[in-house]
Amino acid sequence: MKPLCPGDVVRVVSPSGPVPRDKFERGAARLSRYQLRYDQRIFEKFGFLAGSDEARAAELQAALDDDQTRAIFCARGGYGLFRLLPLLNPKKFLGAPKPIVGFSDVTALHAWLWKLGVPSVHAPVVTQLGSLPDKDVQSLFDLLEGKSAAIEGLRPISAGVAEGKLLGGNLELLSRLCGTPWACQFKDAILLLEDVGERPYRIDRALTQLELTGALQGVAGVVLGDFVDCDEPNGKSPTVDDVLHERLSRLGVPIASGAPIGHGTHNRAVWLGRRARLDTRVGRLELPRERE
Repeated sequence: MKPLCPGDVVRVVSPSGPVPRDKFERGAARLSRYQLRYDQRIFEKFGFLAGSDEARAAELQAALDDDQTRAIFCARGGYGLFRLLPLLNPKKFLGAPKPIVGFSDVTALHAWLWKLGVPSVHAPVVTQLGSLPDKDVQSLFDLLEGKSAAIEGLRPISAGVAEGKLLGGNLELLSRLCGTPWACQFKDAILLLEDVGERPYRIDRALTQLELTGALQGVAGVVLGDFVDCDEPNGKSPTVDDVLHERLSRLGVPIASGAPIGHGTHNRAVWLGRRARLDTRVGRLELPRERE
């Protein structure tokens, strides 16, 4: 994939939940360095989805196949991409792959791309962009335009150094992929995890699901992003940090928390499916520049 340049055409799709117009417009305004194209269809609502499966799949497929589009941004997360994976045809896209940008529910689409051997971008959806600091928005531009990057200030859980492809995303989504054709294996990878609104016992269940299916076997390291609104409000349960430490520390690999990634007040852009280096001794995740 060639780096983007200001003025390039990028397309917005809404393959998941309904898109709030006000949040979308605030986020879209921050993408003005590119030629932003989208259809008014993205504002459709079909129950908890942004339109029917057929409409959402057709929109995403058109963006995948469009020769003029240099990158695809997802308008919002929510729920719905699982339903589209069997409907997508990668043939033309593989001839000229382009970055696909998003997180949360977009984890399902990232997994579809990993199975094809195509890197993707874990980064804010358009509806989140309007509420993020300028530094986070700039990190997305830097990544798409080919600049190297690093995330500093991580908190060590298990000390050490790991290298491998950075893979992962939303923990709940990754656990739900188990048993499907898009189930993930993280052997030799640095695993990135984040989540929102999942209570500690559900975080435990999702991690245990990944462990029991063998998905965590041979993982090289783990980076934890934000786990927002996951602790029990009454304080009568182990915290989400307790669960993450207990379930992951026994992997015996370098682990760091505190990555500004996910549903919190920050969401730094990172490449998935490209090599990274995690050094928990200095709290650093290096994301080297790669050209393909």
